[in-house]
Amino acid sequence: MEESLEIREAAIRHCRQLSLRWGDAVPYAELARGFPYKGAWIKLVGPQGVFKPKELTDGPLTLLSTLASSYEDEHLEGDEVLYDYAPRTREHENDGLKRIAASGRKVILLKQVKAKPRPEYMVFAPVAMLGFDDAARKVQLSLIGAQAEAAGIPAPVPAPFSKAYAETVVKARLHQAHFRRQTLAAYQERCCVCELRERPLLDAAHIVPDRLPEGVPTIRNGLAMCPTHHRAYDQAILLVTEDYRVEVRGDRLAHGESDATRRMLLDFHGRALWLPKEEALRPDPELLRKKIELAA
Repeated sequence: MEESLEIREAAIRHCRQLSLRWGDAVPYAELARGFPYKGAWIKLVGPQGVFKPKELTDGPLTLLSTLASSYEDEHLEGDEVLYDYAPRTREHENDGLKRIAASGRKVILLKQVKAKPRPEYMVFAPVAMLGFDDAARKVQLSLIGAQAEAAGIPAPVPAPFSKAYAETVVKARLHQAHFRRQTLAAYQERCCVCELRERPLLDAAHIVPDRLPEGVPTIRNGLAMCPTHHRAYDQAILLVTEDYRVEVRGDRLAHGESDATRRMLLDFHGRALWLPKEEALRPDPELLRKKIELAA
């Protein structure tokens, strides 16, 4: 196999592993380390949007993109997104992307979901380039390959059901990325129950599940939580009352007498929730009440 293709496939495998480890919030520091290839490390990202490591001779490898201000601004059509050309001063990068597309090779899309000083990225790999609009200076990217691979669906031609599944997951990932970014910002990046402040370990939990009409991905239907309290909330072991206090359902615990269960759950019963400073960003009491009704 041609070495450039081997390098490209090694980079895609490494990015898939990062996604499995970090989910949709891969720290930039992990990406900046590069990826291993035959005992050495090759750069994965550069200072600009379109990047080609010096070891590659066939063309660019990665595309950096910021998350739009809102989900509606994402320019998402099914599993396809638009990516802006590099500036005219770097037209050779656009030519390189066209060359890669013509050869049928894939690139990696890194979508920023948290700004500096510690940026995080959602990783899509592999990504196919479907077309180029020189007038609008945009390239059309298909994310279905990344989603199919993540779901274990054989490539390169997914069945119609698989394609629909991949499109749904793309939309869900982008929705969740916006929801998480806004929710964690409102809660100053801490768990509203235990106040853990390790951002990579924090989730944006829905108050009313998104499978219901009321379960929209908005801040007032969200709570910043660590994984333990998120899981307990989803299982209705831990609830939040309308007056923003933690309620732990001891009768739903299998080992309520254990020290670990006491420290991680029962000790928080009755405590006030950590809340956003702005009242407009605090949980909607109606939604908290609906959650308690669903848990009954």
